[in-house]
Amino acid sequence: MKNIIIILGVVLILITSCTRQFELPVPENLNDVFTEGKIVNKQSPEKEVTNINQNGIYVFSLDAGSEVPQDVTVELPTEGVLSNLISEYNSFKGVSDYYLLSSDYYTFYDTVLRKGSQITDFRLEIKNFNTLPQGNYILPLKISIAGNNIMHLVLIRKDTEFVPISINNKKPMPPGTYACNDRVEPMKLVAYVETNDYDIRNMGQFVLKNSKKPVFDIVVLFAANMNYDAKLGKRVLHFNDKLQAIIKDPEKYIKPLKDRGIMVIIDILPNHHGVGYANFQDYEEALEFAKECKWYTEKLGIDGWDIDEEYADYNVLPSKPVKGIPSYFWFMKAMKEVMPDKLLTLYDYAHPIRATSVDENGKTAIDYIDYSWSDYRRNQTSYAGLPNTRYGKLSIEANSGLSSAQTYSQRNLTDCFGLMMFFNIRGVDIRSGNATTQLSKVTNLFYGEDCVFNGVYHFGPSGQ
Repeated sequence: MKNIIIILGVVLILITSCTRQFELPVPENLNDVFTEGKIVNKQSPEKEVTNINQNGIYVFSLDAGSEVPQDVTVELPTEGVLSNLISEYNSFKGVSDYYLLSSDYYTFYDTVLRKGSQITDFRLEIKNFNTLPQGNYILPLKISIAGNNIMHLVLIRKDTEFVPISINNKKPMPPGTYACNDRVEPMKLVAYVETNDYDIRNMGQFVLKNSKKPVFDIVVLFAANMNYDAKLGKRVLHFNDKLQAIIKDPEKYIKPLKDRGIMVIIDILPNHHGVGYANFQDYEEALEFAKECKWYTEKLGIDGWDIDEEYADYNVLPSKPVKGIPSYFWFMKAMKEVMPDKLLTLYDYAHPIRATSVDENGKTAIDYIDYSWSDYRRNQTSYAGLPNTRYGKLSIEANSGLSSAQTYSQRNLTDCFGLMMFFNIRGVDIRSGNATTQLSKVTNLFYGEDCVFNGVYHFGPSGQ
């Protein structure tokens, strides 16, 4: 009796709605799909994609949608066919760093869907995971039955070595002696990443040499924009084209940082549209915008948002006059109302909030802002009145170099501040080793260990 050969592979199509920018693995040609059929991972049948990060045998269930008229053999296509599918996937994603999983790292156990049957199981074994190089790999699953296709995607992610930080596994306290009675937590290091140029994952690969704990506690994506949508007649959160890879694939870009215990937040930057933090017209408008931020928070799995008052150009939108300090408080209150367990941070620049500023409930910025840091090279305390333990001064503009890192970190330690911020460590400094040399001067002061860059360097959207 003739066997029908089932070939496994994958292609994608973008799924969007008016507000959502995420994708699921579904067939590219909807007219060529056996719509009643499906493949599911029996360990997590609700998942559209199977993510694997360890050795093991994974059992999948193939449901053909109806009984097959003759025996069907389930097997993988040739490596050439699979490679072409990976190329299509990379092209669709706008990236080039998804790779076909080599057969050295898996065994696919062929099976047969018997005549008159509708469902059968097949097994996939992932092996030699410890020797798999760092990277993102795909093993496509596409089943063709009489010209109709059933799809599933297997992603295999291999990270580099690290030890995550947590509330129960913190980095060390500063090894020196400092007269800081209120310092009860390790120093926190903050890294902004200009996402137009660089890949955020690189910040997670700075680790302490001996303990393997991450150097940075907070990574800030710079930046989403606060835009004005004239058709909708309201301000909206906007992610430019360079951010789309992260928005579409948080599992690839954000999760590696989260796995390390790093808090990931997104800077919200006004964008010359006439809307900013100073001209919310009332609390309800701020609340609507905060709810949009919450939607993305949940979809991306991030830890919060950063206030950055620049480039609003309030004069271009006379219909939304500046309200001043009350507007800031409306925004801060709204963000904490809809996301009480998420961070709200403040880049301490170009805003009018002071320690004496209060809202209608008598609350100050301390009640809403978790952490804040100064503008570059500013030797100051918090304008908004945050205690030094939740503030960092003398921030470093790493685009201009890292030579001041040791001096500025020493000042933050000696003067009993709790944080220090680096803006945009350049790829050229990472690849040359200069970044680890300069950061080691900081980490030895803060944690008593050198800094190393552990893993492959990830090139950003601009190729840097």
